Amino acid sequence: MPTHRLPLWRYESRRAGWAAGVAPPAALLVTTAMALLAGSGGAGRDQVAQLLLTGLEAILPLTVGMAAVTIVARDGCRELQLSLPARYAGTLGRRLGVLALAGAVCAVTFSAGLWLSGWWTGPSILASPLVWAPPMLWLTGLTVLVGMLGRSVVLATSMVCALWLGEQLFAQSFVGLEWTRPFFLFTTSRVGVGEDWLTNRLALIGSGLLFVAVVVLLLRRPHSLLTEEEE
Repeated sequence: MPTHRLPLWRYESRRAGWAAGVAPPAALLVTTAMALLAGSGGAGRDQVAQLLLTGLEAILPLTVGMAAVTIVARDGCRELQLSLPARYAGTLGRRLGVLALAGAVCAVTFSAGLWLSGWWTGPSILASPLVWAPPMLWLTGLTVLVGMLGRSVVLATSMVCALWLGEQLFAQSFVGLEWTRPFFLFTTSRVGVGEDWLTNRLALIGSGLLFVAVVVLLLRRPHSLLTEEEE
């Protein structure tokens, strides 16, 4: 990265807020605490390892998605930004990029730690990004998209949390139907790395990129970023 760009990224990191830096490690710290409590409560090694993998595939992506929509909503200078020559899509992209980088660094570090300590139960460690990256992309893209369409953080977070919880509670139903199986977020931790695992991961990546593309298109319509009060 050119040195003259560094101050801009530092500024955007500050504007992204504390959630961008705190949310990803907090999610994995909570996961580790839950695993320690489960282990001390008599849970077997397999159950503890499953919980650690669930934190990487389920808890971290949900946390990053919730943090992403707060980054979009917390900017109090949208009207000013939209009046400037620079595209707000680039500004917002950099701020979300800070969050994505924090999430990726935490996920890679956590995965490496599990592998080195013998607690890794996912696919090959080289394929470990496919455990957390597809659901993170999918949930983040959907949350930001719903937040922009509904112009409401509450709507976006409530809808995505309900979907996340629904997939957890009715996992067998999602896995049992052909048309929902490719979009099941928790295949690694709930089903395992089978013959449909890679298809599931690619489907999540493809649909997640579609959400991102729609968000980029919406950013070309400035009023889509403004709430009724701001308009």
